[in-house]
Parts: sequence; C-alpha cells; structure tokens
Amino acid sequence: MDERVVDGRLVDERVVDGRLVDERVVDERALDAAAEAPLAIVAGTVAGAGAPGTARCAAVGLSPLSGGVAETRAEGPYAAGLRKAGVTGIVLYGRASHPVCVVVTEGTARLEPAADLWGLTTGAATDRLLERHGADAAVAVIGPAGERGVPYASIITCRHHPLPRLGLGAVLGRKNVKAVVCVGDAVPPVADPATVATIAAEYAEAARTDGLSTWQHGMPGFGVWSGEPGYAPVAQFTDTSRRGGVGTVPDEIARSATVAPCPGCPTDCIKVYAGAGLHQEALAMLGPGRGDPDPWPQLSVHEQQGTDPVDASGTLTVRGVAIPPFDPRVQPNLGLAYVVAPIGPRYDIVEHDLDFDPAEGIPSAYPELAQLGVRVPRPRGELDVYRTAQLMRLWSGLDALGVCVFAATPTRPLTLRRVTDLVEAVTGRRPDVLALGVTRLRLQHEINTRLGVDKIGTLPDLFFTEPVRAGGRYAGAVLDRDAFTAAAQDLHDHLFS
Repeated sequence: MDERVVDGRLVDERVVDGRLVDERVVDERALDAAAEAPLAIVAGTVAGAGAPGTARCAAVGLSPLSGGVAETRAEGPYAAGLRKAGVTGIVLYGRASHPVCVVVTEGTARLEPAADLWGLTTGAATDRLLERHGADAAVAVIGPAGERGVPYASIITCRHHPLPRLGLGAVLGRKNVKAVVCVGDAVPPVADPATVATIAAEYAEAARTDGLSTWQHGMPGFGVWSGEPGYAPVAQFTDTSRRGGVGTVPDEIARSATVAPCPGCPTDCIKVYAGAGLHQEALAMLGPGRGDPDPWPQLSVHEQQGTDPVDASGTLTVRGVAIPPFDPRVQPNLGLAYVVAPIGPRYDIVEHDLDFDPAEGIPSAYPELAQLGVRVPRPRGELDVYRTAQLMRLWSGLDALGVCVFAATPTRPLTLRRVTDLVEAVTGRRPDVLALGVTRLRLQHEINTRLGVDKIGTLPDLFFTEPVRAGGRYAGAVLDRDAFTAAAQDLHDHLFS
C-alpha cells in the first residue's frame, strides 16, 4: 500500500500485483472527530458460555465514513477471550502519544509499547503478540491500513474474524492503538449450566437438517454463492444481464481450505480460503461487483492489510457507506433498512425479503414471524414497513445481547423462545429481546441526532431508474421512488417516533 497527496488531500492507494485497485480520500477531520470519541470493544452478555450463537463481540464508536454512530460485529473466539480476561468489554478514550497495545488481564488493562509492531500486517502482528502473551491470548489488531487512517480499515480479531465496515480500524489507528490483547483463564459464571447444555444439544441436532445451517456448515460455506441476474451486483449494480456472486472455488484453493471456528457452535460458518476468513459479502463484492475475474488473491490482501472488502470495493453508498452485495430492486425492504438504519447499510441489518416470498421463502421461519404479528408469506417486491420494523427490532435485540444472527431466529435453529431461555440460563435474567432492540436502535438514533447526521439516507438513482434487464425471475425489478421514499419515512417513524 502507498499514499500520496492530490490537491492538498491525503489519498490512500492499494496496489495488488502491481495494479492500483482502489483510491480513496482520507477525510482527516472526520477521522480526527471519530478518534476523539470513545471506542468500545465489548462482548455479549452470553459470551464465554460455550453455547451456539454466543460467540460474538462488537466494536462501537463513530465512523469516519458516515460521521455517525458505528457498530460492527465479529464472530470467533474474541468475545470469549474478553470474558476470560475478566471483563465484558473495554472502552478507549482519547489518543496515545505513541503506538501502544492494550493488554487486558484479570479485570484490568495496561498499555505496552507497540513501536515494534507498527507497520506489521495483521497476521505478523498477531504472531508476535501470541509469542509475547501466550498461545491462548485473544488478539484484536489493525494492519497498516488502520495505522494510516484508510477510512475503510477494519479491526481483525483472532486472525480470521474481522470487525468490518464503517472504518473502526482507522479510528483505532488514529488513537495509536495497534492491538487489544486479552489474556486470562477466568470462567464466566453460568446460572443454569444444565439448560445451556440442553439448548446446545438441541441446536446441534436441529442444525443437521436446517437448510441455512447445513449450507453454512458444509463446504464451500456461505461465503461462496452466486445469484440470478439482478440479485447480486455486477459492475457496481449497473450490469443486470449476468449472474452475481462467486459460486465455485478453484481446486488449488479448495484443497487448502480450513475452518475458523466459533467456541460452542457446531455450524463452523467461517471457512478460510487463500489465507483469509471468508464472510458472505467478500467474494461477491471483490469479483463480479468490482469486475475482477479472479478475486481470490485479494482476500488475504484485505485481511493482512486490515481493510474491508465491501467498502474498499463499493462505489454506491448510503451516507458514505458502501451498499452490500444484495440488490434493493429485488429486495426493497432490505433497501429500506439500508437507508433507515442508524449505522448505515448492512446486509445483516434485517432478514432478507426473499426468505418470506411464496416461491423462494423458508416456511420453517413463518411461525417465528407470527409471534411478531407479521403476515407471511408475502410476495417479493412488496413493501412491508411493519414487517421490516419488527425484524429490525428483532435482530437489533440479538445484537444487543451478542447472539449471532447466523444461528438464531427467524430462519435458524435458535428460536426466539430458545434465545430468551439461553440468556436466562446464562445470566439468570430473562430478556425482552424486542424491547432491547428498540432501545439499542433509539440510542443509536439519538447519537446521530446529536451529531446532526440523523437524516434518512438515499439510495443511488439507478435503483429507481434502471430495471433489471435480464430475463428470469427478477426481470423488470425496479424501485418506485415515491413509494420507497414514503415507506422509508414510515419505517423511520415506526422505529424512532
């Protein structure tokens, strides 16, 4: 990676195999503002319990991309690592005067010099920190991109589990923090271990036959997929004549594939290809979305440099944040969430429209939706504000609890009842998941209001003016601007009024 100055502005460049593949202006004022705010790295209330769906941590701060609230989540061992170190999270204030690592152990934190780590890739820095603090330490680290303030830099936890999107790796770099290392062997308390074990066994049995769980578990995993024209981006959503996504793995890469597991979960969603953990978005954005016929070599570049493939690749944005690789013309309620969610567009901000379509839906999820007062199935392409609001509240509640949406309601084996049972079994307190979801969303909205960035976002024009061209089930899909704008305002009012 390299950087240069254009018209007085610092610009970052990423070069792969001698080719310039990205260029983005670094907004120094936005980055400084984000770095002055606190940045938290936290575990969920159920982390460390060793049960499915409980291995999630979050980073929370301000985004240098959107200027608003940022929250991003990672699966993997890091959440359990925080609990083993005797904490549920750590909050970083201000900036260090020189590069440091934060070491958390036995419920306390200290700073250690990190000049020898500055400039190292995420893998090399992780290796050195594990040598220093022990093989069982949990490491969250930034790469050279975060050090230099690249606005789409990520934090990489436990080698293959990024805290992606929204640029919090750049915020950590501006704070002069190379890593947050968790060391310890504390055992978090569990109120009812027998019930936790029962729920874990039920989940393991259900996951053997659940459609999405078996897809996530089996090779090549849920990071390798393709979709009919119009479903996923080709050439930044401008070409709807070809399939999107990447549906096959080259033989030489497949032979070396491994798994980056989450403690307590048998699903093993995250597969490691080409030296990098592969999440659902990456290949779709790096391949057809960007126009690269061979995106595989870029996976390890992003992980080692500590950059987010979606924001690095995406040129269509909502409030400065790249739109994920799922086309809102085909799934308009997902599009509503893109423009209304306080943290900006995320593909996991709400369950996708197609899961409730009469032809393409997941009938096993319908009883879960009935508990929310939602009518399903409903045709794809039909705006449904109430359903979108309820599902955003539901997944917001899961995020508040640190329960993984890739294991839970409405489409995976951890039903809403079992989520509440699990949290009660771990903590001794029974949560109201939807109420927590409402509180989380409104707090995020309040932060944005105070920052003056609380307006509803806007989708780029092409989603309203260019229908899907190819034949097939999505032919002709396009958004009606007036109807979409009115629905977005209605969704905003549902969530925040």
